[in-house]
Amino acid sequence: MSRNNPRRMAVQRMTRTSVMLAAALALSLLESVLPPLPAPVPLRYGLANVAVMAALLFIGPFEAVSVALLKSVFVLMTRGLIAGSISFTGTLLSVGVMVGADFLLKRRTSVFLLSVLGAIAHNAGQLFFLVLFLQYKLSVLFIGPYLLFFGVLTGLLSGALLFICLRPLEAFFRASDRSGGKDSGMM
Repeated sequence: MSRNNPRRMAVQRMTRTSVMLAAALALSLLESVLPPLPAPVPLRYGLANVAVMAALLFIGPFEAVSVALLKSVFVLMTRGLIAGSISFTGTLLSVGVMVGADFLLKRRTSVFLLSVLGAIAHNAGQLFFLVLFLQYKLSVLFIGPYLLFFGVLTGLLSGALLFICLRPLEAFFRASDRSGGKDSGMM
């Protein structure tokens, strides 16, 4: 098979997406054993977002959306309908904002900005679900500043983790490019 074989490139994209999904699930499981954030509502660290952002930067927007949505399916299967629905709503808004920011800024956005925007959007999506669909009586004016603060905090944490992993990820994707079909990467 030649290096530019479309079939080989499709298999390579699917394999890379699967690796990012596995990373997202592993990070989600790791997150479940960490102590909870000291917030007035249950919040998580958003570590799985590192894999979603890596998929966006190194593979593409469709694959990032796939990783994010399949992670929500995993939440649905392991934690139930409500948790899965909350995860799905936050994830859908988060990945949409990150893909939009990446597109609008012509792939020149920092991982920190991308991560913070995604985390804030994720919290907003979850709040939207709780208030609108479950009709929780939450004061948006009371809870909003906490969600914004923790969105920035967890977004910076996820951005820092991705920043630390950028060189190894670049090496991984470059090595797989040399061994197979050429794929568009971040750098």
